[in-house]
Amino acid sequence: MLLVAACTTAALASYGQSDSTRTETADTIRVGNMTIIKKKDGSTAKVDSNGTTTVRWSTGKKKPKRVTTNWMTFDFGFSNFTDNTNYGSAAARAYARPAVGAPAFSGSDFNLRNGKSVNVNLWIVRQRAGITKNRVLNVSYGLMLELNNYRFDTDLKTSYVKGSDPHVFRDSKTFEKNKLALDYVTVPVMIGIDTKPNGGGFSLSAGVSAGYLYSSRNKQVSNEAGKQKIKGNFDLQPWKFQYVGEIGLGPIVLYGSYAPKSMYKSGLDHAPYNIGLRFGDWDQL
Repeated sequence: MLLVAACTTAALASYGQSDSTRTETADTIRVGNMTIIKKKDGSTAKVDSNGTTTVRWSTGKKKPKRVTTNWMTFDFGFSNFTDNTNYGSAAARAYARPAVGAPAFSGSDFNLRNGKSVNVNLWIVRQRAGITKNRVLNVSYGLMLELNNYRFDTDLKTSYVKGSDPHVFRDSKTFEKNKLALDYVTVPVMIGIDTKPNGGGFSLSAGVSAGYLYSSRNKQVSNEAGKQKIKGNFDLQPWKFQYVGEIGLGPIVLYGSYAPKSMYKSGLDHAPYNIGLRFGDWDQL
């Protein structure tokens, strides 16, 4: 017993001489012929009592997990599209047909209210797995509901209809609200870097996603007809493939997505994109 106490005292004295700036007090626990010294900061050391004294201090810091999981996080941003439609083509005139004697459709018939055209992504689950041991280089993937609302200018008469061409016509009603809502089940996969995997650092990720269109509708509010909801596929592409990315500094994460192909099968060439902020991400929870 005197030998263990002497060894422990010698180890602590030796440790104090090697680093005179440390003032923490330590607790000791004896396990067999080994004495464990634990400091207030959570670090520990083992002292042999077999005639030779060895002290090895561990940092006490928690290592980052190789795989981290987030449930039910969300994004909020804005939806829009680039319009590359040739409105003079036969396909465009068949899809968006004006009344007899009325001017042909143009890009101005699909002008959006940018501040009202919103994107909300509801993440069911997200995971990030470290490619390197320190998780600085990682791969992330997940499953989310991607909700896009394209809100048209209220002075436009653009309306969608179910069935064959035309899918779009100019209505006679005056709209207080007129939007095209498209909802997808989406699976993104990204490769990224994170300078501080435990949170608070700079992060950058890029990759691709695949989304399946499970709901599409034209929602309108007018004095003439009140609230209306026209459901249909409107000859939209059932799948959406996008380039996706995010850039963050600590808890502030900016995301973006861009689909190079039109969201319509034919007629209109509208390539959609989203941009916004990501909330409740990773270790900032």
